Amino acid sequence: MSDGTKNICILTKHTKHPATKGLVVLSHPYLSDAKQFFLKHGHAQMYIDNGYSVIIPDYNGFGESPFSDFNYTNDLKIVGDYIKNQFPHLSIFGHGISFGAAHLITFCTDTHPFEKIIIENCLDSNLNYYKKRNKNLYYLMKSLMVLNGNINKDHDYANSAKKIEGLKSILFLYNVDDTLTTIDMGLKIRQNCVVPSTMEIFKGKHLEAFEGSPDRYTKIVTSFLAKS
Repeated sequence: MSDGTKNICILTKHTKHPATKGLVVLSHPYLSDAKQFFLKHGHAQMYIDNGYSVIIPDYNGFGESPFSDFNYTNDLKIVGDYIKNQFPHLSIFGHGISFGAAHLITFCTDTHPFEKIIIENCLDSNLNYYKKRNKNLYYLMKSLMVLNGNINKDHDYANSAKKIEGLKSILFLYNVDDTLTTIDMGLKIRQNCVVPSTMEIFKGKHLEAFEGSPDRYTKIVTSFLAKS
């Protein structure tokens, strides 16, 4: 799909459940696997087995989407516009993990198609994330912020949570042994949320919630989406 300026590759998989419960947009982590992450690790099949269709986009520069820019929120807008045109009668939900969760938060500060979203292993800001994962990038960004105080304004996701609109509720998922996107980061984001939210903690490290506790994970996620 395209908005005329960039091309975003998506994969759509429909449930065979007789009464489709809705469609879930799966927003991938910062991995070269991109949309394949949700196929390899079972998230997509979990949703399909429980009556939800899924759309999985590759952010530009990942997977099969060619690099265009660093405006990943715009990638979600392209996907959102497509969904509104193609599936006008379905309930639409979002589920983002790590990098994908951060951009899902930013996207939901403006017009979006979602009723509810799931935010999993999300960083509170790119600075704290870089500080743990890439010190050189952390110091570079700190230097750039001295020159331009607004350069990082769209990457403070805890602050963006204050501006989220149009959602019924948010589910936060974090892992007890995750040292990259910590529970404290999740609590900071949730504290700033202006819509109702719940939080669940799983065992394991970063990105391990589903594979570590598939039955509990499935029950929590599907119950959250089904609740009116």
